[in-house]
Amino acid sequence: MSAQSVNWPPPSSSAAPPPPPLPLLLLLCLAGWHGALGLAPVPLRNVSVDVGDNVTVVCSNEGRAQIFGTSNKITWIREGREDGQSKRLTVEPSGLLKLINVSRFDTGDYYCTLDDDAVRDRISVQVRTPPPALHNVWVKPSTILANILWEVAGTGGYPIIDFTAEYRLKPSPGDEADDWKPIIPTHIPPNSRQIDVYHLEPNTTYSFRVWATNQLGRGDIVEVEGHTHHSVEELELARHLLAGVENFDTRVWVAAVGIVMGTLMVLGFGTCYLLYRECKAPCVSFRCFLLNLSAAGGAGSD
Repeated sequence: MSAQSVNWPPPSSSAAPPPPPLPLLLLLCLAGWHGALGLAPVPLRNVSVDVGDNVTVVCSNEGRAQIFGTSNKITWIREGREDGQSKRLTVEPSGLLKLINVSRFDTGDYYCTLDDDAVRDRISVQVRTPPPALHNVWVKPSTILANILWEVAGTGGYPIIDFTAEYRLKPSPGDEADDWKPIIPTHIPPNSRQIDVYHLEPNTTYSFRVWATNQLGRGDIVEVEGHTHHSVEELELARHLLAGVENFDTRVWVAAVGIVMGTLMVLGFGTCYLLYRECKAPCVSFRCFLLNLSAAGGAGSD
C-alpha cells in the first residue's frame, strides 16, 4: 500500500488579488498629503436671491466653521477679480459680504481668501429675475391670419406662469400708432410655443409682440413685424382676366359672339315651335271629342 501526501490547508480555488499598481499608490499618497495640507477642493455652495433684494454671504472655513473675529484679512473675489471697489458690494470686518440691490449682473461665483491666498469658501450666487427675452421669435403670415412662434431661453429662476401676445397695425410714417390689441387667449399656457392671430386684413403689415411672465413679473418684450399675403381669390381672378390680354384677337371675340347669338336664335325658334305644337294639340283633341259626342247623340235618337 502506497502512502499519499496531503497538503493542509488545501489550496484556495481563487488566486489572491494582485497588489495595486505603483501609479495608483502614488496617487493615493498624493491625495492623502493634499488633504492633510488643507489643499482639498473647497465645495461650492449655492445662494439664491431675487433681483432688487439684499443678500449677506458668510465666509466659512471650507464650508464648516464660520470665520468671525479673525485677525486675518478676508478678501472676496468674484470670478477672478476683486469686488472691494464696487459701491454695491461691501465687506464687513467680520468677513461678511453684503450685496445691495442685486441685479442679474451679480450672478456668479464668489471666493473668499485669507492672507495666505488660500481659498476658504466658494459661493455661487444665483439672482432670480423675470424671464429673459424669448428667442427666435418670428411670424408666419397668411392672408387673414398669422402664426407667431418663439423659443424659451430661460425662466429667470422661477417657473414661467404664462405667455402674452399682442398685435396692431404698423403705423405709416407720421401717423400715430394704434393701441395694442390682445391675442386670445390672453394667458397663453406655459408649455405653448406658438399662437394664432385671426381676423387680419390681406396685404397689410402688422406689428406683434410677445413676452413671458413668472412670479417676479413680466419679462423682456420682443417685437416683430409681419406682412399678410394677398387674397388668393383676387389673385386668381386677376390672373384669369389678364391672361393673354396683349395677344387678344378681336376677330375671335366676334366669332364667339356670333356663335353664341346663333345658338340662342336656334334655341328660340325651337322653343316657339314646340310651344305651337303643344298649344295646337288640345284643340284637335277637343274637336274629336265633340264629333264623337254628336255621333253618339244621333244614334240614341234613332
